[in-house]
Amino acid sequence: MSAIDLLAVLGAISLVVACVTLWAAATRMVAASREIERTAAEFREAVTPLVDDLSRSAELAAGEVERVEYLLDLSEGIGRRVDGTTGAAYRVITTPAIKGAALAEGTKQAVRRLGRRA
Repeated sequence: MSAIDLLAVLGAISLVVACVTLWAAATRMVAASREIERTAAEFREAVTPLVDDLSRSAELAAGEVERVEYLLDLSEGIGRRVDGTTGAAYRVITTPAIKGAALAEGTKQAVRRLGRRA
């Protein structure tokens, strides 16, 4: 057997080894790809209900925020009305009280003056 024949045999063996190695790598890649697909499908199945639930919760929270904003606006209006009513009640009560106190003081002074003259 000559050197060229030996090189041809070694080249053929190397080619067979390379083909077997590539076939083994491709087989492992296909298995890994199937595993990734299976894991992705399981993930989708597990996450889909959670995302739906999260979406419903977000919608409920948005509704509650609107409700709280409405209640805050309502309570602010009530606060303004109470302040206005309190101010009006204060004026209604204090004005006659002040006038009454002034009348009493004036009467007291008039009685003193009249009492001095007598």
